[in-house]
Amino acid sequence: MNRGSFLFVESNTTGTGELLMKQARVLGFETYLVTRNPARYPFLKDSVAQVIEAETRSPDELIGVAAKLSRLAGIYSSSDYFVEAASIAAMEMGLPAANSEAIATCRNKWKQAAELQRQSIMIPETWLATSVRDVENILAQATLPVVVKPVSGSGSSGVRLCDSAAAAVKAFESARGALLDQVDLASPDILMQQYVEGKEYSAEIIASDGTLHCLGILAKHKGPTPCFVEVGHDFPALLPEPSLRELASFATGAVSALGLNFGPAHVEFVITESGPVIIEVNPRLAGGMIPVMLSHALGTSILDMVIRLYAGEGFTPPRVGARAGAIRFALSQKSGKLKRLSFSRDPEPTVPEAGLLKSEGEQVQINGDFRDRVAYAIGVADELNVAVAAAQRMIDSIAVEIETANDETATTQVAGSSEGGWTLHPEAMKLLAPPIEISRDGRLLQYQATIDSAHLVMLADQGLISQGAAADLLTHIMDLEDEGFQSLQGRDAPRGLYLAYELEIAARAGPEKAGWLHLARSRNDLNATIALLALREAACSTSQQIGTLQDALLQRTEEASKLLAPLYSQYQIALPGSPGHYLLGVFFALARERQRLHCLLEDIRNCPMGAGAGGGTSMPIDPLKTADLLGFELPSFNSLDAVASRDHHLQGLSVFAGVSILLSRVAQDLQVWTTREFALVDIPNSLAGGSSMLPQKKNPFLLEHIKGSASTVIGAYVSAATATCKSPFSNSIETSNYGCSPMKLAEDALKRAITLTSLIVRFMSFNERSMRENLEDGSSMTAVAAERMASRGIPFRKAHTLIGEIAQRLSQDSCVTQRRSELSSQLADVLPASLEECRDALQFGGGPGKRSTNSQVFVAKALFRDMQLKCEDIRGRLARAEMHRKRKVKELIDKYRST
Repeated sequence: MNRGSFLFVESNTTGTGELLMKQARVLGFETYLVTRNPARYPFLKDSVAQVIEAETRSPDELIGVAAKLSRLAGIYSSSDYFVEAASIAAMEMGLPAANSEAIATCRNKWKQAAELQRQSIMIPETWLATSVRDVENILAQATLPVVVKPVSGSGSSGVRLCDSAAAAVKAFESARGALLDQVDLASPDILMQQYVEGKEYSAEIIASDGTLHCLGILAKHKGPTPCFVEVGHDFPALLPEPSLRELASFATGAVSALGLNFGPAHVEFVITESGPVIIEVNPRLAGGMIPVMLSHALGTSILDMVIRLYAGEGFTPPRVGARAGAIRFALSQKSGKLKRLSFSRDPEPTVPEAGLLKSEGEQVQINGDFRDRVAYAIGVADELNVAVAAAQRMIDSIAVEIETANDETATTQVAGSSEGGWTLHPEAMKLLAPPIEISRDGRLLQYQATIDSAHLVMLADQGLISQGAAADLLTHIMDLEDEGFQSLQGRDAPRGLYLAYELEIAARAGPEKAGWLHLARSRNDLNATIALLALREAACSTSQQIGTLQDALLQRTEEASKLLAPLYSQYQIALPGSPGHYLLGVFFALARERQRLHCLLEDIRNCPMGAGAGGGTSMPIDPLKTADLLGFELPSFNSLDAVASRDHHLQGLSVFAGVSILLSRVAQDLQVWTTREFALVDIPNSLAGGSSMLPQKKNPFLLEHIKGSASTVIGAYVSAATATCKSPFSNSIETSNYGCSPMKLAEDALKRAITLTSLIVRFMSFNERSMRENLEDGSSMTAVAAERMASRGIPFRKAHTLIGEIAQRLSQDSCVTQRRSELSSQLADVLPASLEECRDALQFGGGPGKRSTNSQVFVAKALFRDMQLKCEDIRGRLARAEMHRKRKVKELIDKYRST
């Protein structure tokens, strides 16, 4: 049966693009593919479609192509980059299509974010960057980590998680060209988003006749950071049925808000502790073989649905009672020539499909996106765990062999015969030197690459190695950085991370050149420098986060200072105060901790590089140059001090512990104040939880996380101090490993506590009525009454005793009004006439009085401004050092290439 022509505009290079064309032919359509570059599609050799060459970025040319086809039934594109052009052409030809303006809004993720935010749909905080200066300005207000991605990208191309300013700048520069080799599109505009912690999901939606149908909610699995390569999907996501319905409604709401009223949509979101957050809405069918898996699970071809929908034949939702499905992908672990790729087992009945995405003999390149996938397997069963296990078993059976350009020398020992003679016992290796995980080790590898670039520039400038060797090594190091060190993922590291890293450099540059990398240094001064870089970054980013919390405290102070609240002493009401006075107290305590962090950062002045193993080096190096390139003021004066001392880390952990203790005390107060008995503040539902058993109960559980984080930070300090105190004053594993490794644990726990405290401060509400009711009996005003008596000549102790006796005689059985009346009648000339008068009388010594509070706010704002400027000054100094180092590296490479 010939049902007419069906025109595809460009296509995915892998996955559903080819399958859609094949399925259209099965359904009886004469299929055409219009493309500007047929060579992009190897599957065309199988004659899946007749090829028409045209400029597919031009809707007018597409319309011209479409007008020449007889009985044209539909126009569709499975490629993110051409859905808009395909929609314009379809609308012009009077064929079914989504609104092209809505598609344009979705394809431009900056416009999409603005529209979703305008319609009050939760998204991460989002910024647009068109220059490095923009990136720097954004980082001044963002909280690390951030996500950097092209405004119009797809398939995780150019998407990177950045936990430092240096990483963000590098990701920005890389993202601008991320799409050039795929679709020949530049990306001048780059999106930066606040990283959102939580489990990732997607919703697969099809719109027809103004109705949005959610086919299902899938759980998403990602590869190691800093990349966002999807390595698996589970359907349905393991969530309660009511939650799945709510998420389907949430996702369709986002699609509707963007005006997408026709065709498929792929919605990606994260479930955070405060609810779901949209990451992006894509106006197209999902990639990553998701439609194929769903087709098997639902028992209905999703591809058929889409083709028929765009051919004007309507849409019939799939039947209820689907089975479970799972997809798992295998990723290439390094770049090179694919010598072998095959499954070593046949698919089970629970694996309806498994396939290879690359061919033997093909060159593979680590890109940090969907192109890193080499194979897939789909599992389908009645139970999700069975489907997942089946898909994973198939993927685990893959035999893959990749030959790098230097494989003949890749296994040559490069660290010296003294290292080559040691082979760690397998059981010990499993415990102490596990295979490299980029999600865990990527940060340290980045520090290593940073130090290497500074060290090589210095060696070349000193004439200790040739500029050609330095330039070549620097090029390979930059390549490794750009790849996110993915070629090291899963690599054994029997002698530690550094030697595994150096072995990879040797495989790329050759062992002879790589052998110069370790001249005039040791792992001792390397580790000491890495530790200081990590501490410096942790202190800087923590200071920024404290600034965010301080800002939240100040923003709530003005409103809260006008309210009345009990001021407690030993959990007993002492005086009338205000919530603003309390918040200011926390602000000033926090400010001192932040100042200590800034003092620590100023004190990290000496760079250990050049100290070697603790005795320096005989080579005529210039350690001041290395220090300058790494953002330090000076080299170390004493080589033993450089590799032995970890006092900066202990000081940093001490400050972290101080901040966490303060936040824990605040959380303790708030937890008490949220109880029904106190009822002074309320935490919104988005920052609280319910009880699994007690329907009436509201749990402000984030406060417990804040308090619990303090134990982690304090434990980290004790662990580091204990490891250091019995070690010799030289380099040792106790100090360099166990004395420094708790820093990351403490940093993560503290940042979690700061972020949670900031959220609660911003969104908690004050129960004005309850706060006042606790003060209405007037007993809290008696201290001021005693002081007024003292001002009239009665010794304070006598006044204190007299008023104390009066207060004790008050009947606790009488009502609040009666007790207040009794006090007023006996202390009429000294008892304040109102609670506000009493509070405002407390204006000396930093009390909560109005004049005093106004003065405190003035000082707090000035202090906050100074600390923000100080933080920016420190970050600016480090950023300038980083740019200087990058410039020197580029100059060296360019100079070598020009010769």
